[in-house]
Amino acid sequence: MQPIHVLYGTETYNSQDLADRTGEAISARGLPVSVLDMGDFDPASFPTLGVVLVITSTFGAGEPPANAADCHDWVMAEDAPSLAGLRFAVCGLGDRAYPDFCQCGKDFDEAFARLGGQRIAPRQDCDLDFETTFEVWLDNVMGALGSIDLSAGPAAPAPSAPLSTQSIPEPNAHAVVEAPAAAAKTAPLGTRKNPFFSTVTENYNLNAPGGDKETRHISLSLAGSGMEYRVGDSLGLFPRNDPELVYRVLWATGLRGDEAVEVSGDWLYLRDALIYRLDVTWPDPKLINLAAEHGAQGRDYFAMLLGDSKAKKAFLAEHHVVDILSMARAGVDAATLCKALRTLAPRLYSISSSPKAHPGEVHLTVDVVRYAMHGLDRKGISSCFLAERAVVGAQVPVYVQKSADFHLTDDDGAPIIMVGPGTGLAPFRAFLEEREVRRSQGYSWLFFGARQASTDYLYRDQVEGWVKKGVLTRLDLAFSRDQKEKIYVQDRMWENGPDFWAWLDAGSYVYICGDASRMAKDVHETMVRIISTYGGRSPEQAEAYLEDMRKAGRYARDVY
Repeated sequence: MQPIHVLYGTETYNSQDLADRTGEAISARGLPVSVLDMGDFDPASFPTLGVVLVITSTFGAGEPPANAADCHDWVMAEDAPSLAGLRFAVCGLGDRAYPDFCQCGKDFDEAFARLGGQRIAPRQDCDLDFETTFEVWLDNVMGALGSIDLSAGPAAPAPSAPLSTQSIPEPNAHAVVEAPAAAAKTAPLGTRKNPFFSTVTENYNLNAPGGDKETRHISLSLAGSGMEYRVGDSLGLFPRNDPELVYRVLWATGLRGDEAVEVSGDWLYLRDALIYRLDVTWPDPKLINLAAEHGAQGRDYFAMLLGDSKAKKAFLAEHHVVDILSMARAGVDAATLCKALRTLAPRLYSISSSPKAHPGEVHLTVDVVRYAMHGLDRKGISSCFLAERAVVGAQVPVYVQKSADFHLTDDDGAPIIMVGPGTGLAPFRAFLEEREVRRSQGYSWLFFGARQASTDYLYRDQVEGWVKKGVLTRLDLAFSRDQKEKIYVQDRMWENGPDFWAWLDAGSYVYICGDASRMAKDVHETMVRIISTYGGRSPEQAEAYLEDMRKAGRYARDVY
């Protein structure tokens, strides 16, 4: 019987997690299945396959994630061969804040159909909150597979590599059994599949005493890596879980931590797997199944959640892994626990340095996340790893994530407008460092906002130094809590509406960085209002104006 191939394209492992879950569902039906990283798959095999399920995210301006690029290029090529014998279904992951929402998934879906493939289930486009939409897609796929004769069609070729996921060569993650040699090609150093262990050279708080925020400036050495980046790129970083939290997970399950477990083809001690390889903060829905099946208490409640998708979704959003394990007091073996946890995904940070100003270094500007939930103190996985344990001299696995469209213009005479509150300032620090080194003559205008000027004005000396030097032509600040009525960057933009329109009309490039859910939308709406009011256009025409700017590369956003 021909296997069903589940291929995933991913940057942060969400697609991989869903692909694994799809493979498990297919296997549970007694059907043969092969789950593959697209980076390990030979796209020339597509015409010989029977059923292919693609789960992929989208990166940048509608681009495929790095590991899916070769497969994407193959199916999109003008001379791509017929796929008349292929049966397929596509699930795309994306963010509706971006104009090219789920574009990579759409590309695969349309290309497979154009080349003669047969769609067995409708394409599903999933937003950031993807659980419900993914389950709809999986239900449709499973229903379709029940009516397909998998013995039909040509025999599937052997994949170019076995099931493969991220493997971090962590020096402290002791191997219990030597893993078999990988068949996949070795990825270049400094990529997601082969990160470079960078040494921390600086790590300090940018906020002044007396405030309620902590923002770290972190400098990392790239010496010996061969890694290169441009301003506007991001740095991918693999965090490590808090050992104290790992201890609490072990206590809740009654496990010791020295049990041998297999994670993505590697054998590790359980404690090392929980520190370096698995997410012990944010629960996978499979953890609810574990609690319902193995819990010493609360099994009826968890069983109820399994039958109510809305309640399950709300519960998962309000609880961490340790909460569920503590509530259930589940007695499970180490392997069962690991299979119910997500892969610990890398985090992407906007690079806040120019390689021209800091050769051999890369800088990050990171907000430290701490909060309370159910009466307990909680910590952001990556930010607290960086703040508390990535001390000077520590080594951190990193890789460069190239930006598809968020780059400083090469035209040194062009005016630029930058809007970046909080850590949204990060790439603009890099932009201004770059322009200073290049001695650019183009005007520049920065809108920066934070809570309080006295404690939260990030890189204040450097920013005001650029104003004095003329590197930064205009600076507008919005400190929301320094007066009775809160003032934000979009308010400063509107106050300067006539000048803002004049800059746009003169050909300025506009760059936005920061929160996608609120700030970026408010800034966009303010620009529409400015263009309508001072550019004499209707709101619809103003939207079209910004869309034309985006297509011309004059309006770019790095939002998250």
